Amino acid sequence: MLSYIYNVSQEFEKKHGYSPNTLHMNYAHLECLKQQLDNPNDFAAVTDLLGMELLISQDAVHPTVGWLQTPWKHAICA
Repeated sequence: MLSYIYNVSQEFEKKHGYSPNTLHMNYAHLECLKQQLDNPNDFAAVTDLLGMELLISQDAVHPTVGWLQTPWKHAICA
């Protein structure tokens, strides 16, 4: 999962000239990502590692990245 997110982030940066600051994924993606970390229950470690805000929703088929002028903080998505 980390390598996929890295590749998508690199593609975004090449296309737009700046790094993404948001990651949109579903709960299954998040669980896969957390399993690649030393402490999978430390949600702050996930966002610190990625350097992005997470937008979690079930409609995310694949993890995608984007850039928001004002990143969401502690957003709850359906």
